[in-house]
Amino acid sequence: MTSPTGGQQFYSALQEQAMAAVQDTFKSTLYPVQYPSQGDFKWNWQNGNQVFNDATYQYVNALASPGDIVSTVALSPGGGFANAYVAVLNDMIFSLSSGDQAKLTQAQSNASVQAGTIVSDYQNSYGTITAAQMAAAGVQTKQDYVIGYVLGSQWSGATPPLSYTAMATARNLKALLPKAPMGADQVITDVTVYLNLMQPVNGFSDQLQNGAWTLSQLKANAMYPSASNGGIQTFDPNTGTVLPGYNDGWGISDSIASINNDLLNTGRTISIGMTTSQSSGSDLEVNVQGQAGFSIGSWLEFQTEVSGGYDMSKTAGTSTDCSVSITYAGYSMVPAAPAAWQQATNTGFYYPDPINQAVVNGTQDVTGFKFLNTPPYQLGPLSSGGNFGLLTNLLISNYPTISITYTHADYSTFAQSWNEQASGNLTLFGFIKLGSFSQGAYGSSFTQGSDNSTFTVTFSASPEVTGVPQNLKTAYVIGAAVANPGATS
Repeated sequence: MTSPTGGQQFYSALQEQAMAAVQDTFKSTLYPVQYPSQGDFKWNWQNGNQVFNDATYQYVNALASPGDIVSTVALSPGGGFANAYVAVLNDMIFSLSSGDQAKLTQAQSNASVQAGTIVSDYQNSYGTITAAQMAAAGVQTKQDYVIGYVLGSQWSGATPPLSYTAMATARNLKALLPKAPMGADQVITDVTVYLNLMQPVNGFSDQLQNGAWTLSQLKANAMYPSASNGGIQTFDPNTGTVLPGYNDGWGISDSIASINNDLLNTGRTISIGMTTSQSSGSDLEVNVQGQAGFSIGSWLEFQTEVSGGYDMSKTAGTSTDCSVSITYAGYSMVPAAPAAWQQATNTGFYYPDPINQAVVNGTQDVTGFKFLNTPPYQLGPLSSGGNFGLLTNLLISNYPTISITYTHADYSTFAQSWNEQASGNLTLFGFIKLGSFSQGAYGSSFTQGSDNSTFTVTFSASPEVTGVPQNLKTAYVIGAAVANPGATS
């Protein structure tokens, strides 16, 4: 039996306590990460050769969207954000306002004879310009393909490409084209004449050229990462082997040593308190951190591979009356970010400005980036249902310790039936996993209280998760900060 109310109250308390713990150094909203998003976080994010841990990489490059519980975040499988980013870019164009386009079209009409000469001379020397070539270059006309793409980018070797204005005002255009092939002089001369005729509107062509080039580079760098454009390699945390191929660049700006020191600092804690008591029938009344109580059939289950499941209010010797403390001891804020696109070097891939501009422009008749089609994601903030989210910070901790103090119980009966050697996983309110799915995250211990009717059971991280190799060490993800490209205030 699951309890959405219990989940909502637990995550609400966790969010409040987490944000209070880091409020002196972190001001953005933190959202609890809803299980079963991706499980736990492998925090040893880089090896000695500065290669990224693939498991860490897959986690941070996830698409963040609203969870099923209010004020939580759900994560896609690894790579989800980069894939979504390309999908959004694919629905964008850079276009001129109707007024600017009319001026450019009229000027192009006046210079159409010279444009035809450019295209004819180019195709006679270098072959027919295809629709696929024009689409790849992001241009609408063949003369723009020759001028903006071939001369501006290929023959100049410039990043970003030479603008129409720069080529028009050059004293010697050929001097700006060191990569021009043999026999290019006639085409260069043709272009010089054309640009002089178009002088009053070359600025419009500059904007179209730069907008198309920007989108093209962002998509190319995101879809085809390489060593030369800011892509990174990752290693398999199980074997240490560097994996083939490149991924979109990503970075974590906190050192492994710093993260480790934070996790070792168990004096810093985030805690949630609960109480349970008998309700009607077989149900329990649960209160989470002073919030209004709710009824549920089972509040915590301990599931082991050997012994099956234990309901922690119905196991032999336990009772329905208990106080609970869930404590996250030792926590660290881990900042992560995709590689920002650098125009001067054309490295990196993440540049949200065109997306932000397209959202602001909407259907207005203005010059700039716009959506040619409705984007496949809701580009608002996470709090308003925006599902195009990027993880910017993760608040991680050691596995929480769960301490349950029973009253009106039977210690002797419990001690005879409970197996302290068993390890397993804890599930709160029927669906919230307090640790990894793939292995026994928790071991247990218990101590008697002042008499036989009181005792305390404590669940803490088991050797199965604390004794793993360094590259596989995991931490519990308490919450995440999320940025939503395209979200406007």
